[in-house]
Amino acid sequence: MSENKIPKPVFIYSDKYNIPLEGHVFPAIKFSLIYKKLKEDSRFKNHKFVEPMPATYEQARLVHKKSYLEDLKYLRFSKRVYRSELPLNKEIIDAFFLATGGTILAAELSLDVGRAMNLSGGFHHAFADHAEGFCYLNDVAIAIRVLQKEKKIRKALVIDLDVHQGNGISKIFQRDRNVFVFSMHEEKNYPIKEKSTLDVGLETGIKDDEYLKLLKENLDYIKNHFEPDIIFYVAGVDPYEMDRLGGLCLTKEGLKKRDLMVRDFMPDKPIVIVLAGGYAMNTEDTVNLHVQTAEVMADFY
Repeated sequence: MSENKIPKPVFIYSDKYNIPLEGHVFPAIKFSLIYKKLKEDSRFKNHKFVEPMPATYEQARLVHKKSYLEDLKYLRFSKRVYRSELPLNKEIIDAFFLATGGTILAAELSLDVGRAMNLSGGFHHAFADHAEGFCYLNDVAIAIRVLQKEKKIRKALVIDLDVHQGNGISKIFQRDRNVFVFSMHEEKNYPIKEKSTLDVGLETGIKDDEYLKLLKENLDYIKNHFEPDIIFYVAGVDPYEMDRLGGLCLTKEGLKKRDLMVRDFMPDKPIVIVLAGGYAMNTEDTVNLHVQTAEVMADFY
């Protein structure tokens, strides 16, 4: 696969990403709406859209405990699953395995073309042994472990800019010097925090200028202290000023500048983009913000 022939990023998507969550705060319909907007936009006509295969049980076992995965497989509503705050049924669990397969595929493709974006994923609250916060599987952690096992990478950097700390990712890699987890999040918000390699807890109400200044300072620090083989960008759009579950005050323009900063941070490194959170009062705003991330990653800005 030649970087010169295939526009970046390659997009990963399946109709089966979409799960019925009528009335739930998590807008599961967003996946299909994002895909529809990208496919209808002539600027993306030469971009490749690829359908993933589900992650396997063996791949999930690289991160998750056997007992927990058996709860998911057999749909057992145990103490390990209830904190997901989601229904437990086959359709939803299958969607999580499929989206995790999408992140694995995006990671593999990014090594070829430079950038790949899964139009789902970013389930950063899932722990090795239990679910949390709308997350059953930790797709980013699984993808990193798959690439490491296949000896395609040794060192990975996770840049997590969701409004909520990715406590599951932080915990999973807490003692792993080959995985640098950087989380910049609202401090006084869900969840109970875990220690990341680098945490920046933000004051509620922070606006674009201060946010972007802190982001640049910390990305500069990382650049001087860690050399990854691949970057995973957890590109949650819930720092948006009109988000229902976040207390930060970034504008649409501020989020665009955030994405640009991450895109241009280490331009020679493969980057995998996953959606993570977004709970704007108007779901169309959430969709448009995720589409904006895709536009940034496609070098339209």
